[in-house]
Amino acid sequence: ALWYALGRRHGFRILKTLCRISLSPDSCVRQTTTVFEKWGLPSLVVAKFIPGFSTVAPPMAGATRARLLPFLVYDGAGALVWAGAGILAGMVFHRAIDRGLEFLAGVGSRAVGIVGGALLLFIAVKWWQRRRFYKMLRMARISVDDLHRLIQEGRDPVVVDVRTHGSRQADPRRIPGARLLEFGQLSERLEDLPVDREIILYCT
Repeated sequence: ALWYALGRRHGFRILKTLCRISLSPDSCVRQTTTVFEKWGLPSLVVAKFIPGFSTVAPPMAGATRARLLPFLVYDGAGALVWAGAGILAGMVFHRAIDRGLEFLAGVGSRAVGIVGGALLLFIAVKWWQRRRFYKMLRMARISVDDLHRLIQEGRDPVVVDVRTHGSRQADPRRIPGARLLEFGQLSERLEDLPVDREIILYCT
């Protein structure tokens, strides 16, 4: 409820703040807004099973001005499903869990090293993916001043606004003359874009 209230008060800014601590901050806002726009409040029922989305879903509901009572109903249902799934898994796999605990007890302090090593490996992969992403951005990025200069020089670049519907609602400002295109439709609509002009995409 607190995250919902913060999202309602601060809008998409609270999402960007949360996504800064994500292992994939560059795509965090887009991924969460896309999922929430597709499924709406019912997505809260399964939100806790989706890494990252569980943290951002409540403030997202507030940012999109969802009503409080439906939010509480769906979020409460999600809490019951999450807790119930854990209890059910414990009942079904109790023998396997017992064996797993016995194995960890037998391994002793090495278990901490194994789990810690796996976690460090996961973080290292995410860090490498993000560095590769930034390297690609440095090669393909254009600043606002560069875009303005292209327009002033009469080179008529094609500007495509690929923000999600929710992002456009939260911040209706847009580059004049920009074409609206959903990011998911980009590959299907590439043939509609001219090949003899600069094409600039922008999102959040």
